[in-house]
Amino acid sequence: MLNDVEIDNLIQPFVDRQVQLESYIIDTIATRVREVGTLSKTDVYRLQQLAKIGSDVRSINKQIAEVLNVQETQVKKMIKSVAVDTYKGAKPYYDYRHTAQVPYETNKRLQQSVNAVGKQTADTFKNLSNSKATGFLIRDAKNRGNLKFQSVTDTYQTVVDEAVQAVQTGVLDFDTAMRRTLKQLADSGYRRAYWDSGYSRRLDSTVRMNILSGVRQINQKVQQQIAQEISADGIELSAHSFSAPDHEPIQGHIFTLENFEKLQNEMAFEDTYGNKFEAIRRPIGEWNCKHITQAVVIAAHKPIWSLDELEELKQANHKGYTMKNGKHLTMYECSQVQRRYETDIRYAKEGYMMAKSAGNVRLMEEYDYKVRKLTAEYRQFSKDCDLPRQMKRTSVSGFYR
Repeated sequence: MLNDVEIDNLIQPFVDRQVQLESYIIDTIATRVREVGTLSKTDVYRLQQLAKIGSDVRSINKQIAEVLNVQETQVKKMIKSVAVDTYKGAKPYYDYRHTAQVPYETNKRLQQSVNAVGKQTADTFKNLSNSKATGFLIRDAKNRGNLKFQSVTDTYQTVVDEAVQAVQTGVLDFDTAMRRTLKQLADSGYRRAYWDSGYSRRLDSTVRMNILSGVRQINQKVQQQIAQEISADGIELSAHSFSAPDHEPIQGHIFTLENFEKLQNEMAFEDTYGNKFEAIRRPIGEWNCKHITQAVVIAAHKPIWSLDELEELKQANHKGYTMKNGKHLTMYECSQVQRRYETDIRYAKEGYMMAKSAGNVRLMEEYDYKVRKLTAEYRQFSKDCDLPRQMKRTSVSGFYR
């Protein structure tokens, strides 16, 4: 059964590739802004520069296509790997039922499930390649109070146009004129727009959620097939440190199929120990839940977690950390603060690299200070909470002061 650390390890390479793509796009735009700033009023529209702009856009679109193609290929491999490992892990139950476990290589039904989930998850990356649905939030030049979602190509043209205008109007301090625009570009980040709601989310976060959804789906599909083939009569939930409060009381427990169905449908339910629980709103495996289910034969299954061990996890979580202002945080809440710090540090590093590419020293200093400040706070907070730092989550390829 996968744990949350293993799931994170599966997802992180996909997030890393997305972060590298974002850095490439922003670096390309910032580099061109720097070159425009070195031109004079008379040569700012030279054909050579226009040719470079067209070349940049083609290069960006090519890079986007290449990364998304790799993501699609790798996600299918990952989904298959999760399915095969999950399926093989159920062999003791087949043996207990004296039922032959068909090898994955000849299990057409299971292969169909894997292919379907792999394709569905991979298709999310095809959707991300929609050039009109991905881009940046840029302040509207006609109404500075409004943020407008723009495609990568339109964003590139808008930023370069502002740089050209700054040169043509003879702005004395080009870097100051462009600092706000560049900062907005970095702080927005490469995004996916959701047109029905008007909401947008950074693409690295979108990728993480999509891959997590794919892992959950394939686990559910495999477990459903296993349950049917071995006549499973129960479901065991995984458990991990610092669980969210709604799932903490039930993680690691075993439920009959009937009670698990109640759990998933906001009905009161109970575990195999006879512990009764009120209905919970968030189903297992949905809404960013990392818990994994396992189909079991209750009579033959030895629980992975004892009730005493689960209580120890709970106590360790609620021991938590009390902040200087007197507010007490559970370890789950502390881990959420850590995730926010890690995200903010990574975005600040991206901003620094963008400012460096643009040659904007003042903006570099601003982001450098932000990186140092956030990193120091992150280290101190992690130390105070006695939580390990996950510096990998703060890394940005190519970042060096």
